[in-house]
Amino acid sequence: MNIELYIKNRLCDIDSPESLGIRLKRQFINPAELSVKDAQMSYEISLPATPNNNEIFSHVNVEEVKGKFRIYEDARLYVDGILILNGKFRLSEITPDSYKGNLGVPAPLTVKDIFGETMMNQAGKWEIGFEGAPTITAFNKDEYDKKKYGEIAPCIFPFALYGLLNKTSSQGASTDKDVFDSSVRFRFEDIPPSVNCLRMLEQIFENAKYKLTGSAFDDERLKQLYVSYMNPNDFAMKWNTGKMELSGKWTNYDDKKRQVENRAYRDDTEEGKLQTINLFNAINTKVTPSSTYNIGGNITTNDNNVTTFTIPNKGLYKIILRAKVSLSKGSETVYYINGNSGPFVMEPDSPDKNNHFHSSRFELKLMRNFDGSLENIRFDNVFFNDNQRENAEEVGTAYPKPGETHFIDPKQNPDILCGFAWGKKPGLGSYINPTEERGQYIYNNPMAIKGGKSWDGEIEDRAYSASVNSGYLERTAGNGWKETNRFKVEIDNAPPSRTDIDANIKDADGEIAQVVWMEAGEKLSLIEISDMGLRIDMKYGDTQYGWLRHTVDFYLSVEPFMQEADWLTMRDDGASEKPMNWDDDSTFEQGNINLVEFMPQQVKINDWIDNFCKAFNLNMIHTGGVNFELNVKNKELVSGLSHIIDLDRRAGISRRRNESLKLPYVYELGFTIDTSEQGYYESMKDNEKKEKIVNSGDDGGGKFYTGSYETNKLSHTSDFSYNWLKTIKIEESGKELKIPVITEHEIWEKMPDYDEMKEKKYYEMPQRFWYKTETFDSIMNNGDNVTLACVGNEYTDNRKTRIVLNYKDEPDTITKNYFLLLADNNNDYTIIDCCLTSEEYRNLGKSLVKLNGDLYNIAEIDGYDPLGKNKCALKLIRKII
Repeated sequence: MNIELYIKNRLCDIDSPESLGIRLKRQFINPAELSVKDAQMSYEISLPATPNNNEIFSHVNVEEVKGKFRIYEDARLYVDGILILNGKFRLSEITPDSYKGNLGVPAPLTVKDIFGETMMNQAGKWEIGFEGAPTITAFNKDEYDKKKYGEIAPCIFPFALYGLLNKTSSQGASTDKDVFDSSVRFRFEDIPPSVNCLRMLEQIFENAKYKLTGSAFDDERLKQLYVSYMNPNDFAMKWNTGKMELSGKWTNYDDKKRQVENRAYRDDTEEGKLQTINLFNAINTKVTPSSTYNIGGNITTNDNNVTTFTIPNKGLYKIILRAKVSLSKGSETVYYINGNSGPFVMEPDSPDKNNHFHSSRFELKLMRNFDGSLENIRFDNVFFNDNQRENAEEVGTAYPKPGETHFIDPKQNPDILCGFAWGKKPGLGSYINPTEERGQYIYNNPMAIKGGKSWDGEIEDRAYSASVNSGYLERTAGNGWKETNRFKVEIDNAPPSRTDIDANIKDADGEIAQVVWMEAGEKLSLIEISDMGLRIDMKYGDTQYGWLRHTVDFYLSVEPFMQEADWLTMRDDGASEKPMNWDDDSTFEQGNINLVEFMPQQVKINDWIDNFCKAFNLNMIHTGGVNFELNVKNKELVSGLSHIIDLDRRAGISRRRNESLKLPYVYELGFTIDTSEQGYYESMKDNEKKEKIVNSGDDGGGKFYTGSYETNKLSHTSDFSYNWLKTIKIEESGKELKIPVITEHEIWEKMPDYDEMKEKKYYEMPQRFWYKTETFDSIMNNGDNVTLACVGNEYTDNRKTRIVLNYKDEPDTITKNYFLLLADNNNDYTIIDCCLTSEEYRNLGKSLVKLNGDLYNIAEIDGYDPLGKNKCALKLIRKII
């Protein structure tokens, strides 16, 4: 008999086949592993220290050589030309005369070795072009570009309930919560993408410079599988980094509706009586998002006329804000807010008093992170404290040139981005720019947050912002002024920043361009503050204050520009180090969404893969180099008769031994279950009093009792959830849809405040799997038609059910498709001693054994001697036909 051992593709020297001492062990069936496998290793073998072997092992038997003990790749063992082991050789002992070690297949490189602590949403880029509702429809209807994205869609946008239906009218909110009526409008955050599991894994490995293949990619049940969205509820979905644009109009008295703005705040201060309003939360505002530049759905207006403008990603943004404020030209009329009771809107002109921009101040400013507290808003265009520490008359103080941008210090207002100031109030000199000469006052200028540190050293936070300014003027001795580079900000090709008040002092306008760093999820607000007007009641002679009637037309554009702040050349003192260029190419990928950024933020890649493999009993292996395979484990015991090892004449049944299979008394397979979820609650059984019975809900799991007398149970649970479906009634058609419900039960209770409860989202709920089943046509909240994907728990092919996504003891479940459960406690191991040929050893994984006229499956072989001089122990399980 000829034995050959190759290590590092070189034939090793051996003293003799007997001296090599090779004995092999191989395991195929282990009841605890829920599948069939093929794992093998050798006992210790010994090789002589010949010149050839010394060279193969790089002369590690010399004392001075470091790193002696390691694993040698490409170890292959042949017996009479038949390959019986293809693995590696682990060197364990070195003597002057020999090398000792083990042949086998050690634990390969794992996904944890590759990805470490990397989270799912840090896995690089996986972009798809995104144009809003048309893109959603294309992927859901399977009408996307398959040459670009492949035959199986990388994602779908499913109709799944992460909260209540978004009903947009009081009529809709009064219908039952499970009724889909004509008032329902989908927002992008209602339909986050559901990614294809295998396409996602393929992309993750590709981004890490590895290649993933394997039998899982030939399995339609896995190829068609999608997984739900999961992230913290406050995580900002990164829908699109394209330009965002809106226009709008607001008035404090709507003629057509005869409606006075009632969401304003009146404040009596030392400076006078003030009126403040957030134009993005006002009953008389009409906001129109651009149909071209809002494809990410970052600008929304709800049924309460509250506009939300959300920044999708962190980075530098280019802002352009334009506005026009027009005071009414009427006279005398007074518009009360509530009948004849207090604050009212009045015409600027009356027989006794003429109100205009030279008697009242107006500021319109774009702010971020506004908390809704209008009482905290104040005028920011002050030229002394808190915008700078110097007194007005001191030599060396500096102020913007008349009409140029005034930089607002963080001590004054850390949340302002940019805006405009028009007008004056007699007696308030702090609001007048000292550089404006007497007789030539213009009383207006743009504003922007200072792009450097605050003059107050105790304020650590600074804004990263730039808006053009030719440099402040500095006061000299004798009340003169000189040009300086203080606060000089140069941005080539930037649109102009300016303001103006018409000669009639009843109309004012302005525009400003700014580049500013913003964080993902920040919300923008457009705030107006103004002085109230004054009139004399001619009948009673009383002085009355009122909100001057006026309108505001505005335009806002926010465009992603740079992903890193180092484009800015702003110094800590608020001036630019060198010119910047408004026309530089953006580093944002506009017009796309990155599906990686919709993956779980708080789940490690290797943990997700481990749980996915656990859920479907898959095997992830490293096959060498950059190659990994994701394989479906063999769940079938050998049943074919093509390879039968007949031991009737080589091993007597009288010398057999029997051992218990030691089966657990029960196999438990299932999901992670949150019993507070609506789906679980609905599935709970009722007692005689119609009360829910605790722990009686459908958890999608399965229990398989073996009848074993052992006391242990084998539990197999992944981190994924069961996918419960809720019946939704479609009012228009009368049809019923079963929709995934991913919420807690509480919001489905009968509560009066539907608007409040519909804003609750449950994106943090565990992920669950589903298959696309059909489509459903609906409408987005911006009026666009959209087709959504309906999803469910069954995958059918040619009207035949292939799999049902649960672990129950029923046909076509995950258990029946992917797991091997040895549940026959009447069976046992039969152990016999015998000799096998090398050909028989090689084919053990696909062979049956015939013994005493019965057929047996092979569970394990121990001590196999390729020379055939020593018997091995063969562990068998009787085949049940």
